[in-house]
Parts: sequence; C-alpha cells; structure tokens
Amino acid sequence: MTAADLAFLLLRGATALLCALAARGALYRARLPAQPRQRRWRSRLAAAVMLALGVFALEDGVLVALGQLGEPIVWRSWVWVLLDISIPALVLAALATLRQRDAMEAALAAAARHDPLTGLPNRTGFAEAAGAALAAVARDGRPVAGAMLDIDHFKAINDGWGHGAGDAVLRDVATAMRGVLRPGDVLARVGGEEFALLLLGVDAEGARPLLERLRAAAAMVPHPGAPERRVTLSGGLAPVEGLDLAALESGLRAADAALYDAKAAGRNRVVVAG
Repeated sequence: MTAADLAFLLLRGATALLCALAARGALYRARLPAQPRQRRWRSRLAAAVMLALGVFALEDGVLVALGQLGEPIVWRSWVWVLLDISIPALVLAALATLRQRDAMEAALAAAARHDPLTGLPNRTGFAEAAGAALAAVARDGRPVAGAMLDIDHFKAINDGWGHGAGDAVLRDVATAMRGVLRPGDVLARVGGEEFALLLLGVDAEGARPLLERLRAAAAMVPHPGAPERRVTLSGGLAPVEGLDLAALESGLRAADAALYDAKAAGRNRVVVAG
C-alpha cells in the first residue's frame, strides 16, 4: 500500500466517523421531547442520510485504496473525498449551533418565569407552578391556603442605604424563606417587596405556624442600618376555596386584605382573613 492509498483510506475512515457522530447527534435531537413533530422527522432523515454517506465513504475507501493497489488514485477521487468529509463536518457545526439555540431558548423561558434577583418564580411562574400544585392536591382533597407577605419598611431601606442594600435584603429574605418551606409549597416574588405563597395540605389557621417560622427566618437577615436592627415581615393568610387559578386569585386577594390589616395593626405579625 502506498502512502497515497493509506491517506485516502484514512480520510474515508474519518468521513465515516464524522458521519456516525452527526447521525448520533441528529437522532438525539429527534428524541428531545420539546421538539415539534416536523423537526423530529427532519432529524431522523438527516441521521439516515449521514449513515448512508458514512457507509458509502467507508466502502469507497476500501475499494479504491485496497482494491487498486499500486494504481494511482485519480484526482477526482480526492475531490470527492474532500467534498464528502465536509458534509458531516457542516452537519456537526449546525448541530452545535442548534444546541446553543436550545440553551438560549431555555434560558429565555426560565427568565420569563423567574425573578432574576431572588431566583423565585415571578407572577407567570407562580401561576404555572401553582396550577400544577393545585392539580396534584385535587386528587386527595387536601385543604389549601394562600398567603401574601411583605417586607416591612422596605422603602426606608432603599431610601436610607441604597438600592444595592435593598436588593441584598430581598435576596437574603427569599433564601431564608426557601429554607423554611415544605416540599410542594410554592413561593414567588410578585412585587417589589411582596411575596405570594401557596400552602398545600393546611387550612388558613393551620398555616399560621409556618408563616411565623417565615417571620423568624426573615428576622435573622441582617439589616443594613445597624447590627441591632432586624428585617421583619407582615403576612396575611386566607383559605383557597377551590382548586383552580380563579379560586387561588380570590384566596390571594383575601390574603392581601389580611396583609393590610397586619400592617395597620403595627406590622411584624400575621393576620388570618376573617
């Protein structure tokens, strides 16, 4: 075997390997659950074409390099080698671009549902997560409560120590509350310093101890003003009379009214609606 035969065979083998990698990548995309049906079929077709090209490249390499020992390889064969190897290389590059696009789309979808400061769901994310939670509760008939929470005197923190200090308080309070919640509870930031909470398996009065624990957790967050000062929360609780988003909205409106009662009574407390 001459050096040219060996080089030709290696190039054909590299083409077959790249085709196999491209086919595997295309089949992986075809199995992605978020892909539309039309894209899945295109991915399967691309995988089939890559496999066929890989088999052709390997067969051609064996026939030309090993089947015609001692005979020079015509220049057209070299041109086809370069053209064939470029096809799976381009497909692999396109697959890499599609993966980047998928990652960007996933990041944008997450950003549309989450508050970038605290990492909690925003209003849209809360509605989606709460809808799924209510559907799960509907199967066993457990009670549900809604709560609204507000950081007391938050405007004074922003005005007195700057928005950077206010952002730090928001992040720390969100982290503290996440550490207290039970699995299945849904917490979201729905306003500047306002949080919504869906509590599963408890009625409004039964949820009061959990909100008191949330207040205690928030009190551990350092106040930007002085070490002896503490961040406090006010909360309102109300039952959710139903297992759909309309019932949840009604319950949260009642909880919001109870929150205003808590603030009118001096803040740093929990009030149950009614």
